[in-house]
Amino acid sequence: MNTRLKQVSCAFFALIFLTTAATFAQTAYQPEGLTRKVLSGVQIDLGSATIKDNDGNMLELSAAFPMIQSGKYTMETYVDEQERVREIVLRPSQVAVTVSTSTIDDRQDSSNPLKDELEAIRVKDQALRKLLGCIGSTFGGNSDSDSEEYKYVFSLIAQEDSKNQEQVIKIIDGHGWLGISQVGFFANNALFLVIQHAPVEMQEKYFPLLKESAEKGESRLADMALMDDRIRMRRNRKQLYGSQTTTVNGKNYVWPIEDAQNVDERRKQVQLQPLAEYLKYAGLSYPQDELPAELMK
Repeated sequence: MNTRLKQVSCAFFALIFLTTAATFAQTAYQPEGLTRKVLSGVQIDLGSATIKDNDGNMLELSAAFPMIQSGKYTMETYVDEQERVREIVLRPSQVAVTVSTSTIDDRQDSSNPLKDELEAIRVKDQALRKLLGCIGSTFGGNSDSDSEEYKYVFSLIAQEDSKNQEQVIKIIDGHGWLGISQVGFFANNALFLVIQHAPVEMQEKYFPLLKESAEKGESRLADMALMDDRIRMRRNRKQLYGSQTTTVNGKNYVWPIEDAQNVDERRKQVQLQPLAEYLKYAGLSYPQDELPAELMK
């Protein structure tokens, strides 16, 4: 396959990734201890709900959102005894329907300038990162021997991150860690993404605000866990939730985990899937054999 054809293929599959859904098995998963409820016209707070596929596998929002937009999946909502939405299950539709994303999390006035600004920042944070895998498969490179094209995209990401950090710091310093009830899920999530991609000193400064927001139900507990793990890894401490990996001599490893035998219980408390399920997508497992000296501390 020549380079031009590879580039066209890359663009095509990137488009597919952003606009269509994955294929689902037909196994019917049913949440336990929850009641299905039709919430027609009611806004769904994703901050307190987990999203799962038809087999009961937990989905990250980045995977679930294109599926919802495609209209090829129906959303079943399940509530607890207090009528709070706890699970959203995406099931393949028999007939494709049009799903308005505003029914998910657009509770705020569309004229809210902070919401609009943060949602735009979120797009800029994610856009180039979404294409990294495609660029790597086209030009090669995902380790120390990255291609020049791959390194160039990373340099663009670094430039964009710096601009995003400047904007987000002004917002946080001026308005605090804006919660889901103030700006909606995606704008709130933008705060996490930008600080998660910032220097560790910046993460340590703003992590207490994210933690407080998450404990109030105004940010995702999973976001809090991921930032906690990243700070610990960067400070050469063991992580708590097993979310962080590292590369040593071209090989990927899970960063060491504190009290590893109880990691799944901690992950459950912050609405993360079991560690083994999370790692299988990266071809990893934990515990690991033959750890390099850098990870044996």
